[in-house]
Amino acid sequence: MAQTGLTLVADTEIARLVPSPAEQPRPATVSPMSKTLWHRIAARRGQALRIAIGLSLAGAGAALYAPDLLYTSSTEAVLNARTIEIAAPIEGRVTAAPPVEGTKVAAGAALMTIENAVVDRGRLGELEATRTRTAAELAGAKQLIQSLRTQMASLEEQAAAYRRDVVARLDLAAREAAADLAAAEAGAAEADNTLSRKRTLAASGWASAADLDQADKSAARKAAEVERARLAAERHKQEAEAATRGVFVTDNNNGTPYAQQRIDEFSLRLAEAEAQVAGLTARLVQLDEQAAAERSRTERLATAELHAPVAGIVWRPNVAAGSAVGRDRQMLTLIDCSSLFVTAGFSGRQFDNLRPGARATVRVSDSGAEYAGTVVDVRAVAGNEADDHFAAPLPRLGARQVMALLKLDDPGAMASEKYCNVGRRVDVRFNDLTPAKTETRLAADVR
Repeated sequence: MAQTGLTLVADTEIARLVPSPAEQPRPATVSPMSKTLWHRIAARRGQALRIAIGLSLAGAGAALYAPDLLYTSSTEAVLNARTIEIAAPIEGRVTAAPPVEGTKVAAGAALMTIENAVVDRGRLGELEATRTRTAAELAGAKQLIQSLRTQMASLEEQAAAYRRDVVARLDLAAREAAADLAAAEAGAAEADNTLSRKRTLAASGWASAADLDQADKSAARKAAEVERARLAAERHKQEAEAATRGVFVTDNNNGTPYAQQRIDEFSLRLAEAEAQVAGLTARLVQLDEQAAAERSRTERLATAELHAPVAGIVWRPNVAAGSAVGRDRQMLTLIDCSSLFVTAGFSGRQFDNLRPGARATVRVSDSGAEYAGTVVDVRAVAGNEADDHFAAPLPRLGARQVMALLKLDDPGAMASEKYCNVGRRVDVRFNDLTPAKTETRLAADVR
C-alpha cells in the first residue's frame, strides 16, 4: 500500500512537471524518429524524478525510525517528582499564611501556624485542682509528723526521768531489804542461842518445859523472819534490775508508765502519718506527670506550627491567613525536589529488557541538556496518581505499552530550575539494553 502511494505521488509530480503531448508545441513537421526520441527522454526524466522522490521519502523514514532500530527510546516521558501533602494536625484558624506557590523552602522551614482558641482545658484544670489538694494534704501530713516527733521527744524525756527516779527508789528499797535481812539474821542467831541454853538448863532441871517451848517457838519465828527478809531483798533487787531495763513491775500500769504509753501511741500515729506522706508524695508525682502530659496535649491542640519535612517547592496552597481548618485538612502540597524521576512509556516488547538497574540517558527536550538516570520500577499497568503521589500526570498507557520509572542520579542538577523542571518533556534513551534472562522474563509474566 505504501509503494502504491509513492507511485501515485511520483506520477502526479511528473504530470505536473512534464507537459502532456497535447500541450506540447508541435513542430511544423515531426518525423517518426524524432517522436520516438522525445518519448524516451520524457520517460527517463519521469523515472529519475520518481527515484529522487523515493530516496527522499526513504531518508525521512530512516531519520524518523532509525533511533528505534538502533536503541530503545521513548519520547512520551516527563520529568516528575513526588509530592508531600501537609495536613492540619489540629483544628483552628491559620494565623500565619503559607508561602505563595512556587516558593522554595528548606527542610525544617516554617510554613504556617494554626491556633485553636477554644481547646478544652477542663481535664488540665481538674488535674491541677487535684494536685493542689494533694499538696495541701501532704503539707498537713508533714506538719503532723513534725508535731508527733516533738511530743514524742518531750515524752521520752519524761519517761527517762521517771525511769531514773524509779530505779533510784527501787535501789534504796533493795538496800533497805538487805538491811532488814541482816537484822533478821541477827535475831535468828540470838534466838538459836537462847534455845540452845534453854535445852541445856532443861536437861539439868533448871528450866521448865514451858520455857523450852517458848525458846523453840522464838527461834522458829526468827528463822521465818530471816527467810521473809531474804525474799524481800531478792524481790527489790529484781524490781530494780527490771526498772533499769524500762519495765516497772511495781506500778499498776501493765509495766509501762503513762509517758511510755503515750510514746507508743504516738509512734503508731507517726508510722501512719509517714505512710500517708509516702502515698501523697507518690500521688503528687503522678499528678505532676499527668498534668505535664495534659498541658503538652493542650498546647499541641492550641497551637501548631507546621514545618517543611524536606527541601522542596510550595505547590497548591489551599488556605490563607484567617482560614478556618479542621483536623487532617490538606493545607498545601510540597514538591520534593530531593529526588527527581522520569515517568516514560515504552512499547510492551521492551518489558523484559526494561529491568530495574538499567542505565539510561535523559535529554530535556527544550534545552537539550542530558542527565544520567537509572530504572527503579517497570509497570505493565499504570498506577493511581493519588497513590503514587507524583506532581506531573503519569503517561497514559496503551494496550501494549509499559511504564518505566527512572531516578536521576543527580537531582541537584535542576534544583535552580522553576519547579525543578517537573512536567518538562524529555527523551529517554537506552544504549546498552540486552535481552533479559529467562528468570526475569518469567517474573515479568507473573506480574
